[in-house]
Amino acid sequence: MGEIFQTPYDVIFSHSLLQYVEPDLVYVSSERSAIVMEQNIQGVPDLVVEILSPPTSLRDRQEKHSLYERFGVPEYWIVDPEMETVQVFRLVDGHYPVGLELCKTDILESPRLPGLSIRLSAVFSS
Repeated sequence: MGEIFQTPYDVIFSHSLLQYVEPDLVYVSSERSAIVMEQNIQGVPDLVVEILSPPTSLRDRQEKHSLYERFGVPEYWIVDPEMETVQVFRLVDGHYPVGLELCKTDILESPRLPGLSIRLSAVFSS
């Protein structure tokens, strides 16, 4: 189906604009594997996951959110370990509508990863 990459692995959206990020997790489908290079991903991945921490929370929620939307990342998750929530943003007509917020009792599924079913109670177990 594809490959998952974890930090440290840069995603380069634009060399000319020096637009790159280092998400916590990145998924690239097999169909888009040509964007995967040995040292980084050069292009738009299928899914990006940011796991919040106090020093990066504002950047993940605002700056990266805007960047992912502008470059057309189809799906973007924000995992908040403190609040035990996952916000799911799916691109619609070039924009992210209000994110779907899931809590510890929910199951996370994605059209980007058919068959994937994540019980968030397992993710946020104490």
